[in-house]
Amino acid sequence: MLFLACIIVALGFWFLNILNKQHLFKLENYIQFYNLPEDKALSMKQARKISFTVQGSGWNFVRSKMQLMSDTLRIDFRTIQDKDEIDLNKSLIDFESQWNGKLRIINIYPSKINYIVERKRIRKIPITPVYSINFTDQYGLSEDIHWYPDSIYISGPIDYINKITTIKTKPIVLNSLNLTTQINAVLDLEKYPNITTTVHNTRIVFPVEQFTEGIVEVGISTRNESANFITFPSKCKIKYKVALSNYNKIIQQSFKVIAEKDENLKNRLSLKLVSVPENIKDVQLIPETVEYLIIKK
Repeated sequence: MLFLACIIVALGFWFLNILNKQHLFKLENYIQFYNLPEDKALSMKQARKISFTVQGSGWNFVRSKMQLMSDTLRIDFRTIQDKDEIDLNKSLIDFESQWNGKLRIINIYPSKINYIVERKRIRKIPITPVYSINFTDQYGLSEDIHWYPDSIYISGPIDYINKITTIKTKPIVLNSLNLTTQINAVLDLEKYPNITTTVHNTRIVFPVEQFTEGIVEVGISTRNESANFITFPSKCKIKYKVALSNYNKIIQQSFKVIAEKDENLKNRLSLKLVSVPENIKDVQLIPETVEYLIIKK
């Protein structure tokens, strides 16, 4: 036990030593401009996301990976002297000060950005999550996913921004999901270099729960209650899957099945579900068609 404790202590000192040493690592930050004329926006050919090679301690590397450092660097537009080009090398000291002087910039790419000043518009745009989910057996979404914020305000050149209908997230892939999961999704803003926003992420909640099978038996109705035929059988079974927490909330009266004529069927009627509870899935009618008897009046 003493030997093991010594090893743990030694590893701890080694890890602290690594964190305190200087390292080179990569950062990616969005560039945001302020002190523009209120009715103006910058239209740029390049993306606003800039890559930096920086030197700093291992602690700062950990901080960046944990997103404790701002992912946005600000530039005062009044300091830009060139008419159609921004030289980011002139802002290195300002960038480093926004990181509290803890990092030294070794390289920046791209180092120059071409721009045009145009009329600006501010617009509220909805966010659309992009995701793919694979569930563990017997698990699934117990309700619709939700995300916050569900929309953002963006600003940019008026003609450019009018064409944007939604902002998507970068694709999310979740495998073998079997519990409710929250994801900090990154907005895919790189394809829109000429917009600015203070929001770059949205928190998406995937409500996941175990599902079980349920079966109810309901009577078969007709679309026209005065129709002159009766069905055989007069009832059908409905098989479905439901989250365990909602199992006891499902009642027979929530279902309605009607029989109607189908031109593809001879001497039989097709059954159709016209009312089901919202919180069930994989609904199956047993049987799907029935025989019927016409009643002469």
